[in-house]
Amino acid sequence: MSQIIKKFGQIVGSNMEKHPKRSLNLLRFGYAYSGLQMKYFPEKYLLPNQVYSSVVCNRLIRYPLSNPENSAVVNIFFPCELLHAAGIRPEFVEGFAGYLNGACCERYFIDYIENVGMPKTLCSYHKALLGAAFSNVLPKPKFIMFTTMICDANIITFRALADFWKIPLFTVDIPGNSSNDAEAISYVEEQLKQAVTFIEENTNKKFDYKKLKEVIRRENRSTMLYKEYLKELSSKDIPNDVTSEMYKLFFTHILNGSEEAEKYFEMLLDDAKKIEEANGRIRILWCHTLPYWQKSMKEIFNNSEKYQLLCSDMNFDAIMELDEDKPLRSLAAKLLNNHGLGSAERRAGKLLHMAKYLNADGVIYFNHWGCKKTLGGSGITKKILEENGIPVLVLDGDGCDRENVNDGQMTTRLQAFLEILEKRK
Repeated sequence: MSQIIKKFGQIVGSNMEKHPKRSLNLLRFGYAYSGLQMKYFPEKYLLPNQVYSSVVCNRLIRYPLSNPENSAVVNIFFPCELLHAAGIRPEFVEGFAGYLNGACCERYFIDYIENVGMPKTLCSYHKALLGAAFSNVLPKPKFIMFTTMICDANIITFRALADFWKIPLFTVDIPGNSSNDAEAISYVEEQLKQAVTFIEENTNKKFDYKKLKEVIRRENRSTMLYKEYLKELSSKDIPNDVTSEMYKLFFTHILNGSEEAEKYFEMLLDDAKKIEEANGRIRILWCHTLPYWQKSMKEIFNNSEKYQLLCSDMNFDAIMELDEDKPLRSLAAKLLNNHGLGSAERRAGKLLHMAKYLNADGVIYFNHWGCKKTLGGSGITKKILEENGIPVLVLDGDGCDRENVNDGQMTTRLQAFLEILEKRK
């Protein structure tokens, strides 16, 4: 980690309580500067799609910091297609918290919210966002919208934020049994109709379903491009790194259906087609979030000639074509189709399918701190995959909080696992 960034984070943290606007302005400046650096002086090994994604993601995170009146705070699984159609820019928990980590100041916000009573066991992404909001550094958005699916921290976080900011809150309840039958789809579809009404009431604008159809069409084109990319990935060693894979989450979730996302998937496929066939790297499929900030992880995977980071399972959790003539029902079905819903066996089955499809040599199952559903499913997933010939390393860590990891132990276990895969190869 750069000493300059570390010092920057210290300055942000030291001002957050007494001078929150100063901390906010520092973050605005820091992200604007890093955005220019990414655009004009990127790492030489990055592919065009990776440079593009870094610039777009930076811009997405910065926008609500200066334009909160036209933004909404959401979780990563909220159907942001509705917001794109309404011209509202989303700010999502995991993305913003990740950028606080990138500025080396996440711990200050985590400490702040823990000191006012938030439990240490809560997800670190959520604690970072809560700390930024409760310290008055993060500006108040227009409203909050979220789904209850997968992450149990959502209900605590978003209700607390709505109470603190005193702004409207909308919740989409997703059945926890992962059922995607007609009754469940209708149940979620009805809530999405109510979500449209909520957006209309809080923007004082009539919702434009024609624009939503345009969003759905772009998403369908993006989905086809992404499927073609995954087919290319199944037989090629396409350069990847932990940060670029994290950025991909923006496009497979929050930005999906936007013009930026369609361009990204076009570039992703175009770059993939230029790559030659696989040359024998150890192929790793990742499960859950990525500790993109850890130097040890970057040293192992970034621009590696030995190891191929294929994909995170969160980047193929719900890939399906939508019906533009039934957009809300299609979005409801997509939410229910997410492999993170329901039993651990369901997610394990999707992991097994993709591990075979992408010709993975092994799976790293990342137990991010505070994600109880992921932690609880680790044993079952490991058993199912290994019974089907796929080696699994369950790796405990934290995708956001740099002070909540045992880096040496993680590195030792990861290197030992990779050596085992090399011998099997």
